[in-house]
Amino acid sequence: MNGPRDEFLSEEDLDLRNLTEAELIAWWTTWLHLAQASNDLDAGAYSHGVFTWDPSVPRPAAS
Repeated sequence: MNGPRDEFLSEEDLDLRNLTEAELIAWWTTWLHLAQASNDLDAGAYSHGVFTWDPSVPRPAAS
């Protein structure tokens, strides 16, 4: 693989073309469940724009 890559993933993890449809769906489902688990904690977070946090949404308390 050429260019920048995510160091947390192995070459095998990044080789999506050779996954079966069932394997791809399993990974997608796992990712979706993990992403949804943090919805309450990052409701005000921005991934783009000028602000990194919506000023009208209180930040969650640090634990």
